[in-house]
Amino acid sequence: MSTSPPNRPRRLRTEIPKPLDSALVASLSEADLGLRRGVVALAAPSPRWAQAFTGVANALDVNWPAGIRAIEHIGSTAVPGLAAKPILDLAIGFEPAANLDRIHHWLLSLGFLCLGEKDAYRPDLMYGFEIEPGIRLVNAHAIEHGSTEWTGYLAFRNYLRTHPVERDAYGALKRSVALQNPGDRIGYLAGKAEFIRARRAR
Repeated sequence: MSTSPPNRPRRLRTEIPKPLDSALVASLSEADLGLRRGVVALAAPSPRWAQAFTGVANALDVNWPAGIRAIEHIGSTAVPGLAAKPILDLAIGFEPAANLDRIHHWLLSLGFLCLGEKDAYRPDLMYGFEIEPGIRLVNAHAIEHGSTEWTGYLAFRNYLRTHPVERDAYGALKRSVALQNPGDRIGYLAGKAEFIRARRAR
C-alpha cells in the first residue's frame, strides 16, 4: 500500500507546526507522555496512556474530514502492563478513495508535524504532535483501513493484550534492545522486527 500515487509530489516533512489545537493539548498535558527526538528510552506503563488516547480521539472526532473510517490506539502504550517509549501511537484508517491531501492539511491545521511518507522503515504516512519543540507526544500513522498494515498493527496489539507471557517477553526484549540502541531509532526498530513479524502471523 502506498499513500503517494505515482507522479504526485511527496508531502514534505515539516519542522514548525501551526498553532496547536487546544483540545489536543489539554488531553496530553497530564498524560505521562513525551520523549525527546532521537532518544530511545522506555517508561513504566501508565493508566494515563489509555485516558490520553480517549481524549485525543475525541478531539480528532470533532471535525475529521470525509474518508476517515476509524482511529485506533496502537503500539506499546495501547497494551496495559507493557513498558513503552512514552509516545502515543495512533492509527488513522482512511478509505481507499479518501482525499489524502485533505487529511494531510487537516492534521497540519491541528498542529501535527508531517514526518514523511512510506519508506523502507515506515509503512504509512506519519505525523507527530509536540507541545514543546523536540519532545514528541504522539505519532499518528495514516493507513488505508483494512490494509495489511492496518490489520497487522491491530493484530499485534490484540495479541499482546491477550497473551501476558508474550507481552512480558516483548517487554524484556524492548528493554534489551533499547539499552543497546539508546540513540538509534532504526536499530531499535530492527531489534524488535522479527518478534513482531512472527506474532502478527499467529
